[in-house]
Amino acid sequence: MEDQLLQLYKKNAVADDAYLIADSKTYLFVTEADKYLLQGKNLIIGATELVLNAKTNENILRLETALAFKGTTIKKIPAATLIQGLDNSAFAMNLAIVEAKIVVLTNEILKKDLQLDSQLVKEKNICTEYYVIIQSLQKEYEKRRLPWIKELIERYKISLIYKKGEAFARAAESIKVETPRELSSNTVEMPAGSVLCQEGSIGDFMYILESGQLEVYIQNAKVATIAEKGTVIGEIAMLLSMPRTATLKAQNKVIVTKITRDDLKKSSSSRLIHTLLVSLAKKHQTNVMHIEDINEKKALAYAENKEQESHKADIHRYINELSQLKSALEKVINTKQADYLEYILKDK
Repeated sequence: MEDQLLQLYKKNAVADDAYLIADSKTYLFVTEADKYLLQGKNLIIGATELVLNAKTNENILRLETALAFKGTTIKKIPAATLIQGLDNSAFAMNLAIVEAKIVVLTNEILKKDLQLDSQLVKEKNICTEYYVIIQSLQKEYEKRRLPWIKELIERYKISLIYKKGEAFARAAESIKVETPRELSSNTVEMPAGSVLCQEGSIGDFMYILESGQLEVYIQNAKVATIAEKGTVIGEIAMLLSMPRTATLKAQNKVIVTKITRDDLKKSSSSRLIHTLLVSLAKKHQTNVMHIEDINEKKALAYAENKEQESHKADIHRYINELSQLKSALEKVINTKQADYLEYILKDK
């Protein structure tokens, strides 16, 4: 099969072009063991790095190796041309749909890797909890400017567990936007207890939360609350017409703006679709980083013939570090009479 494939670009190469694939399949390799398949008409491959480099002022090399079938009609799109093309809503929508597909496919690789190793799931949960505690302390410091809160943050923020937790949390971050004026007529009000969307139903709309709180349920279990104004909900399901992955219920009176793909295409403001595109590109980048990290750990453990022992040692260290952070926080709550910080521990 290899002699039928043409390399479009190689992992870690400089990203200077995207590729328009007329009607074929393209394989993208994150690692030698982890690949996924994109197929369809007029797919634009290799845009992630170009979008992030232009919109975030980073210098990101190729995240994957891309292979297309020989004989396929392929057109190069220089970086400058691609970025200029984002002002065209139909072109930007095409890119966003491809990025959404990539996020779904790389999510599947991550789920597979995590299912194969329960220790990795524990690591993810512990690191994320550590990161969320530090972030909660950071918000309290910004509000109160107490030196001892800053000291606590700086002491525990330097840990590797924080960096890993940050990466996991950012992969799951919601997008925050301002609702374009021309979509204000799409605003709807929902009473407490009503269902915004049902798990398993096809996503025809995405939503922007204007006010109120939404409870997130997966398989009838509450997993989160969404309360921040401007949070975008259900963008991937809407872009790909996929089943919803969760049920959302109004905890109190909720106001949301409903948006369809046609709304995005017709909008005179390109900011919303640009924000969606950059967010999806960041999720793609973060997923690739996680896949690489998982495979590197497995390779090192295999080379040392200590797979289980290696994972268990990491988990034990992370548990200890999380416990130390919680103990330190509990101590300052008592010594500084900082009852207003108790919620940080109670929420965990």
